[in-house]
Amino acid sequence: MCTWLRCGKNSAVLENTSRPFAGWDINWRMKMRRHSFFWKLFAGNLLMMGVILFVAGFFSYRYLNANYQRDSRENQGRLARITKLYFQRDWPRLAGQIDADCKRLFANRTMRLTVIADDGRVLGDSQARAATMENHRTDDRPEVLQALKGQAGRDIRSSETLGSQFRYFAEPIEKGGKILGVVRLAMPVRAIAEGRNVIRNALTWAAMVAVGVAVVIAGMLSWMWHKPIRQITETARAIAAGNLSAKAPAGGSDELAQLARALNEMRESLATQIKTITSQREHLSVIVRNLREGVIALDSEGKIVLMNAAAGGLFAADSQETIGLHLQSVVRVPDVLDIFHQAMETGKSAGKQIEFETGHGLRILDLHAANFSSPGQDGIAVLLVVRDITEIARTAAMKTEFVANASHELRTPLATIRAAVDSLAMVEPGDTDALAKFTDMLNRHVARLEEMTKDLLDLNIAETADRRGNIEKIDLAELGNWAENHFAQAARDKGVELKIVAEHSEAAFESDQERVKSILQNLIDNAVKFTPAAGLVECSLRLEAGQLRIEVRDTGRGIPAEMQDKVFERFFQVEPSRTGDTKIRGTGLGLAIVKHATERLNGLVNLKSAPGKGTTITVTIP
Repeated sequence: MCTWLRCGKNSAVLENTSRPFAGWDINWRMKMRRHSFFWKLFAGNLLMMGVILFVAGFFSYRYLNANYQRDSRENQGRLARITKLYFQRDWPRLAGQIDADCKRLFANRTMRLTVIADDGRVLGDSQARAATMENHRTDDRPEVLQALKGQAGRDIRSSETLGSQFRYFAEPIEKGGKILGVVRLAMPVRAIAEGRNVIRNALTWAAMVAVGVAVVIAGMLSWMWHKPIRQITETARAIAAGNLSAKAPAGGSDELAQLARALNEMRESLATQIKTITSQREHLSVIVRNLREGVIALDSEGKIVLMNAAAGGLFAADSQETIGLHLQSVVRVPDVLDIFHQAMETGKSAGKQIEFETGHGLRILDLHAANFSSPGQDGIAVLLVVRDITEIARTAAMKTEFVANASHELRTPLATIRAAVDSLAMVEPGDTDALAKFTDMLNRHVARLEEMTKDLLDLNIAETADRRGNIEKIDLAELGNWAENHFAQAARDKGVELKIVAEHSEAAFESDQERVKSILQNLIDNAVKFTPAAGLVECSLRLEAGQLRIEVRDTGRGIPAEMQDKVFERFFQVEPSRTGDTKIRGTGLGLAIVKHATERLNGLVNLKSAPGKGTTITVTIP
C-alpha cells in the first residue's frame, strides 16, 4: 500500500507502508545476533537453575511426603495403643458404656474408633451405632483377625459401614495373657491425601517464587559475563589471525579480568618466543639428534648454556646447576678445554680421543666439537658431543688378549700332537710301551682342544641365543647325579673332595635344562680346577620360593677383592701370581658363560670370595 505523504510544486514523496514494522524487525534481528551469546548464557543459567529447582522440589516433595506418611502411621499406631490402654485398664465394661466412650473420646477427631469383642461383635464405634453393625470377625477384615492373634494389624480398604476408603490400624486388648477384644482406629484416605495436597501446594508456590528469582539472577549473570567474554574472544581471534598488537580490556580483578591479562601476557610471550625459536631451531635439532651421547652447549665465552645428564655423569657434575658456569670450572680436563678453543679459533669442527682418571678408574672419551657461532649473534657457539668408548676399547683389548691367549693355548697342544705324531712314525711296531705313551699324549691334548672349542661355542650360544630355549621340567636329583658322574673322576684325579647335595622337593621347576647344566658344569669345573689337592668343593641344589638356587663353594685360594667385579668378563683371567698358582690357567670363559647363560634365564649371580679362604658362587634362576 502506498500513501502520498507530501506534495509540492515540483516533487512528491512516496512512502511504502505495506510493512509498517520492517525497520523494527531488522533492528531486532541485528540485536539478537549481537546478543546471541547473552541469550545462550541466559538460557544456560536459567536451565541450570530450573534443573536444580526441579530436582530439589522433586526430592523435597518425596522426602516431605514420606515423612508425612510415616508420621501419620506412627501417630495412628500410637493413638491406638493409648486407646487400648484406656479400655484395657477396667475391662470388662458394659457394651453401652463402651459405645458412649468411643463417641465421647473421638467426637471431634478425623479418625474413627471401633471396639470389637473377641467373638467379633462390635461393642462401640465413634461414628456409627454399634448395635446395628455386623460381626467383624470376617476374612475381609484382616487387621481384626491379626489383632485377635495378638499382633498389631494393618489394612487399607473401603468401609462397608461408611462407604469410603480408610487406613485401619488394630491393637489387641489383653488381660492376664488372654485376648479380650480389639481396638481399631480408621484414618480416612482422603484426609491423608489432603495432607499431601498441602505439601504439594506449598512447594508449588515456593517453586514459582524461586523460578522468578532464578530468571532475574540468570539475566543479571548473563549480562555481567557476556560482554567481557565477547571482548576476550575477539582478541583471541585477532591473535590467532597473526595480529600480535591486539589487546583485551583487563580492568578489574575478577576471573575474566585475570583471563584477559593472561591473554595479553601470552601475546607478549608468544611474540618473544617466535623470535627466539626461529634462531634456535637448527641448534635444538642438533641437540635432539645427540641426546644419547653427552652434550654440552657453550656460548662464545665458554659458559655452559646446556648440559645433558649423560655429560653430567661423565664429568661428575649436576647438569642443572652448571648452567651459566664456565666450562673450565665444571670440566677439569685440559683436553676438553683445548678442543673448545680449537673449534672457536678455527671456526670449524674438531675432534679427538682422550683418556683421564676418575673415581671409577680410567675413562676413554671421544670428543667432537661443532662450531655454530655467527658474527653479532648470541646463543650457542659450540656444541660439544662426548662419547664414552671405554667399554668398546676395553672389549677390543680383551679380545686382542684373548686371541693371544687362545693362540698360545692352541699352539702348545698342537705342537705336542705334532711331536707325538712324528714320534709314532719312528716307533718300532712291537714297542707297545711307546705306542701307549704317545697315544695317551694325543688323547690328552686333543681333549684339551675339544674343551677350548666347547667353551667358545658355549659362550657364543650364551651371548647370542634367544631369551628362553627349550623349557622342560628339571629333576634336582637327576641334575645332581649328572654333575657327580661328570666331575667325580676329575675331582679324584686331583685329590679334591667333591660333595653334591640335591634337596628333594615336591614342587615342579621348569627351565632350559641345557643352560642350567652349562651353568652347573662351568661352576663345578672352575671350583675343581682352582682348588688344591686335599681341598673341598661343595655344591647344593634346592628350590627356594619357586626359584632354583645353585651354590658352589670351594676351599681354593680365593679371588682378590679388586678383581671380583671382573672375573665374569669375557676373556678375563686372574693373574697366576695373584692366586698363588702358576701352573693352572683356564681360558677365561667359564664364568663369562655362567653370567650370560644366567642372564638369558632372567637369573642372578652372586660371588663371595676372600684370598686364602675360598670362593662361593650362588646362582638364582626363577
